[in-house]
Amino acid sequence: MKGRIILKSTIIFFLSLFCSLPAYAGEVSITTLLGAVAGQPGLEASRLDIESSVVQLQQAHALLYPKVSGFGSYTLYNSPTNLRPMAPTEVNIRAGDSIPFSKRITRYGLKLDVPLFIKSLYTLADQVKALQQVKKSHYQLQLITRQASVVSVNASLAYASRVRAAMAARIDSLSKTQHDLKLAVKNGRTPESELQKVETLLNTLLQQQNDLLRKEVALRSQLKSLTNIQVTHAVPMTLLHPVTAGGFLGEKQMVAKVSMAEKDLQQAKEKRYPALMLEGALSENSGEAYNTDDQIDRSYNYIGVKITIPLFNRSLHTAIAQKKVQLSRQKQELSQLRIDLAATADNLQQQLPLIEQSTRLAQASLKSDQELLKIAKVAYRNIRMTTEEYLRFETKVLDAEAALQEIYVDRWKIISQQAVLYGNDLTGVIQ
Repeated sequence: MKGRIILKSTIIFFLSLFCSLPAYAGEVSITTLLGAVAGQPGLEASRLDIESSVVQLQQAHALLYPKVSGFGSYTLYNSPTNLRPMAPTEVNIRAGDSIPFSKRITRYGLKLDVPLFIKSLYTLADQVKALQQVKKSHYQLQLITRQASVVSVNASLAYASRVRAAMAARIDSLSKTQHDLKLAVKNGRTPESELQKVETLLNTLLQQQNDLLRKEVALRSQLKSLTNIQVTHAVPMTLLHPVTAGGFLGEKQMVAKVSMAEKDLQQAKEKRYPALMLEGALSENSGEAYNTDDQIDRSYNYIGVKITIPLFNRSLHTAIAQKKVQLSRQKQELSQLRIDLAATADNLQQQLPLIEQSTRLAQASLKSDQELLKIAKVAYRNIRMTTEEYLRFETKVLDAEAALQEIYVDRWKIISQQAVLYGNDLTGVIQ
């Protein structure tokens, strides 16, 4: 008997543990959804752009390093050709020395190029640094924008489900009224037109309820697209602390673009500067002397400094003019963006206290309409109110509930917009 009791208790324990695991494992929070955004392929591609800019910077720095290359060739000539420049006293022709001229020459060796001063290369590195900042700002803006979309869509999903629940309550209330009216019409105490009024509103609410269900399906699909997580309902959200105001993320990105355009113009101008290069080579040359058919080899090594001065290049002037126009355009766009962002920030900041006030008023209005509906139901049952008047009270309660939930959505949209504006990661703002 004691063994059976222990076995039964063990089975119950493991069954309860097994049943509790899926619920816990499948639990989804707003933190989970926000955290999943960064792992999506679209964000991963943007992050790879940052890595690409890092490689571009390394590539720009690499242009300042010496270049060593090997070379080799085998050439056939139609007349004897010198293996390398030859001094007049190098061979004694009368003594029958092999002259270093051949119709078939093999050349191989190493070549060295060292940039001593090419001003545009230094500016190129600065330009790539600005590009790197643009990529980082773009990634951050894209991440927070998608997080804001998650919050906004989740709030809209909550709105749809809550309004649908409120609508279900009104449908239930009207269904009871419909049942009572059917009996009254059957007994001849109420005209059938009164029943039709209730059924018309009931059908309208059922249609709206179905529309909300379709909207919920679409919103859940949006969340799936943003996070790759399938949710069955809206998840709760709590604001841990207000969004931290500061510099505008969009402005930061645009400033980097202007800096990049400035470096682009500077680089175009610096292409007119002289370029100083150190050049050298180690070359081995071999062939058959044309006068003796003997194998001959000659080394030809050199090192020197070369300066290149662009005296006239029309394309450089047109490139500079084009870069100037691009820089002016970027600066104008930055000025306009600053105006727009400042106006948006001011608008959102003023909206928040109004949203709080609207929430209190909407809650009071809903409570009042619910109380009036209770009174209206009593009056309607006692035939002291027409059907149209009673239905207006039913509709007003639903409208008040929808208005309250709409304010709820607006509040989260404002918080999301502020996060995007100031570049706040919503993972630390909302829980």
